[in-house]
Amino acid sequence: MPFASMTSADFNQNPSKAKKAANEGPLVITEHGEASYVLVRYSDFKDHWRKSKSLYDALNHKDSRFDDDFAPERVSFRGRDVEF
Repeated sequence: MPFASMTSADFNQNPSKAKKAANEGPLVITEHGEASYVLVRYSDFKDHWRKSKSLYDALNHKDSRFDDDFAPERVSFRGRDVEF
């Protein structure tokens, strides 16, 4: 997901535009072409910031793109000779 971005000068001149952009998703504020800050809605911040998660919860998240069952291909060792 690409983030919206805004220069720090634009942010200082029009903070209401920045807030509108942050309603859609995280807004990266840049200084001299480098990302410096991220503006997010407080509800998104509260929901995601340092929320501890088990590996199971991370892999079983309801919005996960990887919701298909894991079905690895069976491996056959026939025809592979092992010498000790």
